[in-house]
Amino acid sequence: MKICGACVRELPDGSYSEEQRGLRQSIRRCEECVACVREQLVLMKKGRTRPEADDCPICQLPLPLDENEWMLKACCMKRVCNGCILAAGKRGMRDCPFCRASRPDEEQILAMIRKRVAAGDPMATWNLGAKYHFGQYGLEKDVTRATELYERAAQLGVSDAHYNLGVTYDEGTEVEKDTDKAFRHFEAAAMCGHVKARYNLGCKEYKDGNCDLALQHVLMSAKLGHDISLSNVKKLFIAGLATKAYYAAALRGYQKAVEEMSSPDRAEAKELREGAVKPPTKG
Repeated sequence: MKICGACVRELPDGSYSEEQRGLRQSIRRCEECVACVREQLVLMKKGRTRPEADDCPICQLPLPLDENEWMLKACCMKRVCNGCILAAGKRGMRDCPFCRASRPDEEQILAMIRKRVAAGDPMATWNLGAKYHFGQYGLEKDVTRATELYERAAQLGVSDAHYNLGVTYDEGTEVEKDTDKAFRHFEAAAMCGHVKARYNLGCKEYKDGNCDLALQHVLMSAKLGHDISLSNVKKLFIAGLATKAYYAAALRGYQKAVEEMSSPDRAEAKELREGAVKPPTKG
């Protein structure tokens, strides 16, 4: 029997590689601990940039993180930014800016989604899951069915499906709460470049007392343009848990990401949207 210097467990000699068996106890690591370290390295190396799937298919700029600033088109399952939708409207185009399909009504939208799900479209599968999750387009709310669709979409590589599963299992309000499953799905989404999943990992590590690991996660999400992550890095800096260099790097990365997501059309569309929802002032 030998003791692992990381988990401090007394384990059979077969629990260690030949190289580890020859090391002294303080630096000896069992195969399980070695695997955990490797997994953590992969988690931190992957997902540092957003995937091409996060680009608007028309202007090729990364989509804004605010979901109100882009639209998922049921006809082609493409996420088109509001800037491109506005630009198309200025040219008299009222159809889908990407595939030119006519604008459908709610009943047609659901039929379009189901048709693409039947054809094995990953994004459509995730989208139908969301419709069941929130009871949209006349569907009765069914979280069990939504979870099944999310699982299928996640297997097909949709990071948003992993994120939705992570939130669902983490909250545990309509399915059995499962923290381990939530972590695994957040990690899978984060390694695909999902910004909010990366931020959630940072929050969870902070709650568990792993401040250094939490800082690394929120640094990554801040550099991808997540404003709440940037605020948290600032709070950690003020609390003495992050260096000035870390905060400066997060700020530079955040500003660069915001610039990459910006365009005159998007700025105009955002201004018009915010003006439309602004509450009336009292006279």
